[in-house]
Amino acid sequence: MEERHLRNDLNVTGSRKTTGGSYHRVNIDGMAKLDGDLDCFSLSVNGTLKIYGSLTSESTTVNGMAKVEGAMRTQSLDVNGTLGVHGPARAEHTTVNGMCTINGALDSSRVRIDGMTTINGDLSTPELTVNGKCNVRGRVDGERIDIGGMATIDGDVQGEVISVQGNIKVGGLLNADSVQIRLYTASSAREVGGERIDIRRKERSGFWKALGLGGAPSFRAQLIEGDEIVLEDTEADTVRGTRVHIGRGCNIRIVEYSGEISVDPEAKVGHSQLI
Repeated sequence: MEERHLRNDLNVTGSRKTTGGSYHRVNIDGMAKLDGDLDCFSLSVNGTLKIYGSLTSESTTVNGMAKVEGAMRTQSLDVNGTLGVHGPARAEHTTVNGMCTINGALDSSRVRIDGMTTINGDLSTPELTVNGKCNVRGRVDGERIDIGGMATIDGDVQGEVISVQGNIKVGGLLNADSVQIRLYTASSAREVGGERIDIRRKERSGFWKALGLGGAPSFRAQLIEGDEIVLEDTEADTVRGTRVHIGRGCNIRIVEYSGEISVDPEAKVGHSQLI
């Protein structure tokens, strides 16, 4: 097997079109088009790069603009500029401070999004942090999920601990052992499930107060089911749990509980039933 440190480097400072291939370090400070797959130890893009093939690397840093027509596999992915991948992607560590679009699934051990990211497929990661904006057209499978910015997921979200301090919209089931949502804007999920579910209003301050978008702090779901449930400013068709507290601003059609229930005077409950 060829050792990568024995390969040649590729440096582009002007405008160049060449074939892909195997390199040690690839530095793009100008404009480059590579016809074919690229396999390298490190890729640094400060200019513009288009790869008509797949990308395999240990380290990928995009400060300029890069487009990969195929799949991407890298250990470390740092996007400070703009990256487009027209296939699935796999990375050990993913950090996005700029803009990233992946037209396929993303599999990564750690994902941090402080910029804008669109994944037109599923996202699988043990650790997801979103302080920017993230759109996932499939499902999200993780362990620890922290949303401080804005996240829209078309499919289900599965985790062990889900903490939301921003805005989240889930087209499917939002499920975790612990679900904690602090409402700054209008968030929603089709269904919410977990051992402990805590959804409460948070007074706007800082970023969300300055933004002034996203609607009034509220949460909407068809079904919320768990062991311990605490809700505020929530509208739901059915809430089902062992110990349930329906707080201020809630509008619940049916509450089913097996242990105990408390209802705030400022909440509306159509019907409650001990099961």
